[in-house]
Amino acid sequence: MSRTDLFAKYTQIYAKAQAKEIVPDGTFVRQLIDIPRKSYDVGIFFKSKRGNRVVQVHLGEPIPSEVASQEGFLETEESTYLSRTIISKFKTVDFLRVVISAGDILLKKEERIEFLKSAQHILDVILRKARNILHLGEIAPFQFDSRVRTLHEYLTKELKLDEVSVEAASIPFNVAAPTYILLADGSMIVVGDEPRVPQGQFYLVGGIGYRFDKTEGAISEERLFRTTADLSPQGIDEAYIDGMIQRVTEDFQNKLHSLIFSDVWKKGKSSPVGVNFGGDLLIKAESSSEIWTGVFEVYVMPPKA
Repeated sequence: MSRTDLFAKYTQIYAKAQAKEIVPDGTFVRQLIDIPRKSYDVGIFFKSKRGNRVVQVHLGEPIPSEVASQEGFLETEESTYLSRTIISKFKTVDFLRVVISAGDILLKKEERIEFLKSAQHILDVILRKARNILHLGEIAPFQFDSRVRTLHEYLTKELKLDEVSVEAASIPFNVAAPTYILLADGSMIVVGDEPRVPQGQFYLVGGIGYRFDKTEGAISEERLFRTTADLSPQGIDEAYIDGMIQRVTEDFQNKLHSLIFSDVWKKGKSSPVGVNFGGDLLIKAESSSEIWTGVFEVYVMPPKA
């Protein structure tokens, strides 16, 4: 498909950029986007009775796993926390725990009281959302932990690769350094030591067209498509979009193209549909795209205040 054909096909689609993606998906975790967390970091920890893994969905910065193993009002050398278990030993759910970080050590009594009031409000909102789901008798939304795997788990347990093969298969992931990969079956592969996924609201800002040349490799056509929606109220302007896209196009083949079309996916049951970089940049492959030519849709999270 030529550059002209690509532009003609997608210009109308991307011109209506009001649509937004919320990742990760799921009945419960999608509702976390409107949690009134102010500037606090919030970690929601999932664990089923069927395994030992604990998966974290975090708003803001991730919560240290050692903090999440405790309950109550906690303090470390880095921050003050409030940890509460929302669900415990219910059907297939071992626990669902919420941990809120103040982001700093609170020394004054007034600061602690204000933090506890705000943290309790956050807990009340999450508890209400959880009760709404339990009222319907549906436990599946709380099984988020079963859909998130680390790269090492994926390569060793699902693909059953040996140590040498795992090291070789990890190369494109280590080079690209994504936060996570979305698969077509709704599962996620986290490139890191812990199964934790950043939550966020992403806005479609355009698309990157590409073609693959056997001599030159993957060639990015830079930004072919631009949305016409005004995203300035969200803090997304032209300079911000340019900077986000540059993070991908400056090493397009190694950062994105080789990752989406890695040989490792041929050994698995599902293929990748999107890649998240740094938590705030989401690249999704347009459904008709393949290795030789196609378009990657670009979604960005509003910049931090």
